[in-house]
Amino acid sequence: MDSRQIASAGIHPIELCIYSVLSSNLEAIYQAINELRESQALLVMKLNQVRSSFQEEQEILREEGSLKEELARLHVLKRRVDKIVETYSALATKCKKL
Repeated sequence: MDSRQIASAGIHPIELCIYSVLSSNLEAIYQAINELRESQALLVMKLNQVRSSFQEEQEILREEGSLKEELARLHVLKRRVDKIVETYSALATKCKKL
């Protein structure tokens, strides 16, 4: 637009300058907001990944808790088997002496 068209439209040149400055600032703000939304979306995705990883680890820890019980039971059985083997060895030695 040349100066005659601006004057005939009723827009003062200073008003046009102020609008130009404000609109460029508004565009920068709009772009910054869009970048923030994109980074927020990335952060939400990362949070969901961390949350699912945490839930998987919690399930593994719960399974390990039940494994601890099984390992304790296995340890008791091992002691019983060791005692039976010891008794068998003693009986085998006595039988050989006969």
